[in-house]
Amino acid sequence: MATFTPSLSAKVDKETKRSEILLRFCGGKGKVFRIKTRIFVAKEWVSTGKKFLKDLPTNPEAQKASTKFAELTTFLKRSFEAACSNPEQISKEWIEQEIDRFHNPDKYVPQEESKPLTLCEAIAQYIAESPKRIQRNGKHVSPHTIQHLRQTQKHVARFLAEKRNVTDMEIKEVDKTFYNQFVEFLYELGFTLNTVGKHLKNIKSMINALPMAQRIECAFIDPKEKCVNLSEDIDNVYLTESELSILGNCEIKTPYLDRVRDQFILLAWTGCRYSDLDKLRKENIIEISGSHFFKLKQQKTGNDVIIPIFPESQRILEKYEYNLPRPMANQKFNLYLKEVCKLAELDDEVIIKRTEGGVLKENVLKRYECISAHTARRSFATNLYLRGFDSMSIMQITGHRTESAFLTYIKVTREQNAARMMQQFLAQTNNKSANIL
Repeated sequence: MATFTPSLSAKVDKETKRSEILLRFCGGKGKVFRIKTRIFVAKEWVSTGKKFLKDLPTNPEAQKASTKFAELTTFLKRSFEAACSNPEQISKEWIEQEIDRFHNPDKYVPQEESKPLTLCEAIAQYIAESPKRIQRNGKHVSPHTIQHLRQTQKHVARFLAEKRNVTDMEIKEVDKTFYNQFVEFLYELGFTLNTVGKHLKNIKSMINALPMAQRIECAFIDPKEKCVNLSEDIDNVYLTESELSILGNCEIKTPYLDRVRDQFILLAWTGCRYSDLDKLRKENIIEISGSHFFKLKQQKTGNDVIIPIFPESQRILEKYEYNLPRPMANQKFNLYLKEVCKLAELDDEVIIKRTEGGVLKENVLKRYECISAHTARRSFATNLYLRGFDSMSIMQITGHRTESAFLTYIKVTREQNAARMMQQFLAQTNNKSANIL
């Protein structure tokens, strides 16, 4: 049997003129504690007799305190009786928690376990949180990326409706069978292998964003299941230095096409992405040992890069008095660029191999049809590589983190690679001979 003996704290609140009721709890040998009740009363309400609080019907506050104190002692007695089956748990901390439970019952209402998200719910949640998610470069997810995520969401919903005859599925059901069927479904839509791979990558990102307890049973992201992201190296074209020279010297009378040509040439001699074109301005130019360089932070990766200003870049800058035209929309730029390259008669036929609908196809196109803003970046990397610059030096400019990612930009034939190797060998041999002499 537990006893609860009340007393009044000697501390008086200066504003309310009230003191806290204290309880001396005795629940057996070694179970004697003095605890605070969080109930405050005025001194004149307290009786020295058996009744701790006087019966003051004309004082509503006193009656309210008396009722609350009675309810607390009743609550604690019941809690003690329930805890007697496990007396080891009875401690001062336990009593204090029971008092907190009395004053804040909602705090101790058992919370229902959150229901695991389904695949479509996980995708929807990932997209909804994307605008506030911070990427490795410290920036928020771009609207362009969110648009790609919504495309994945649309294709997953369509796949479930047409191939599974359901509207949703559990995460643990997203397995190797789902992988094979979804890939085949995207192939039926005529997508290329790289597009299919991007959708697979998006789904993995969405599932990996879930708590471990929800994704631990998902075979789709288990390396052992080999649900790999699909990709292939497309034979994208690049422009050689001589072709860039032809393009640069071509007479173009239409002003907006002339500006597009100049912007492309500048990209091809700086290795910048189109998203960084507007950073190639005078305030971002620095001088090192008498030479000039662009110093900027890449928008996509957040990397700081220093780019040499080669003669062709210098010519374009001077043409516009270091005040380059404002970049237009990328899609419009690519459309106009094809017109420019057609005017420059870059119209030899090229064969582009890519997997479409699960079948490797060869498409014969005119070179100008294959050129886009990104061709400039690929041309920069390839041309410097052919000049004999090592990969790491070029990567310092392009901002690639890995050599494997960088090498996808190098479009060198076996003949070009062999010629480059011979050129470097002869140069090294000549240097050795000069040192001997």
